[in-house]
Amino acid sequence: MPRVPATLELIPLGTGAAFGLPDQAQAGYLVRAGGTSVMLDMGSGTFNRLLALVDPVELDAVVITHLHPDHLSDLLAARVYMAHGPGIGHPLHVHAPPGLMDRLEGIAGGETWAGITAFDLPAGSGTLEIGELVINHAEVPHLPPTHALRVEHGGKSITYGADCRVNDDLPALAEGTDILVVESTFGTQDVPADAMHLNAREAGEIARAAGAKRLLLVHGESGTDREGSVEIAREAFGGPVEWARERHVYAA
Repeated sequence: MPRVPATLELIPLGTGAAFGLPDQAQAGYLVRAGGTSVMLDMGSGTFNRLLALVDPVELDAVVITHLHPDHLSDLLAARVYMAHGPGIGHPLHVHAPPGLMDRLEGIAGGETWAGITAFDLPAGSGTLEIGELVINHAEVPHLPPTHALRVEHGGKSITYGADCRVNDDLPALAEGTDILVVESTFGTQDVPADAMHLNAREAGEIARAAGAKRLLLVHGESGTDREGSVEIAREAFGGPVEWARERHVYAA
């Protein structure tokens, strides 16, 4: 497997929403630097893509932002790999909101979960130190609890907003971040009053409030106008914006 880079990198392995398009996987982002590799979420399709980049035995941890299936479903595949496949004897460390294991065991029919060791993310905010990475997390409004994540290494940072609606906690967590990854579920459309998601304009406004250096849009619904979303977000942000490219390497 390739060596982990010295500088902080982000590789979106999946950027899809509740169901991916034919060329998409669901939410999952590999961040790595120095000797450390961490996955942020592991939705459907992301584990297979991870295998092309990092031996899961060498993966230092997975951090799950919230317990919606499109952000965690490939933990089922990872568990089989670690408990019965090449990863035997190397349980995957997973940090997640409380209740993860009950949810996974309910799907898997009570099978052994020797392949995963789960740790609860503390309520509110906190800090994880995983290898050479420091990960700060803070709750944002979505499925309670949902945690946005800020990964830091060598003076660089990448912030992942998870799923959320407009809030002040994400811009505060992302202040001055080099790369800000924000959902744009509704793209160029208005956000329904009861929806706990964002559109492109709101994503751009969050990036502006954070003083981020670069904005990547993700998590668009089927039929999302990506080009239009980028244009709207760029106008609201005033900085560089693109729709995140899956399996592309972004250096912070």
